[in-house]
Amino acid sequence: MSDADDGFTSVQWVMLISFTMVLLLMAANIIAWQYGRGAIRAAVDESARYGAALGRDAVDCQAHGFDMLRGSNGLLAGPMGDSVVLSCADVGGVMTATATGAFEWWVGGIAPIDFNIVGHAVVEVAP
Repeated sequence: MSDADDGFTSVQWVMLISFTMVLLLMAANIIAWQYGRGAIRAAVDESARYGAALGRDAVDCQAHGFDMLRGSNGLLAGPMGDSVVLSCADVGGVMTATATGAFEWWVGGIAPIDFNIVGHAVVEVAP
């Protein structure tokens, strides 16, 4: 190796490390997205079951879902849940909870990941 080549390896090393860090950041973003999707799935299913209980309605379903997602100890109480909108409706004896929104990537220039998650539960009726 001649004196003219000194320092060339360090530029390659910096580029490799930078590229690796971007890949690790994107992998962490995918893991966070999977957590968010699971949290929303759990909240939607639980909200539908809660609203379908005897004596409850769609308003109770929606309030319970909001509390699970965005309440003080909610599953997505931070900025990740800002775009999540949860709605409930009793359609023909079936309580339907729907969550829509989008998760932004931590790396700029990539389109957000949109989602529409639906949960159902049969509404209880008095005997």
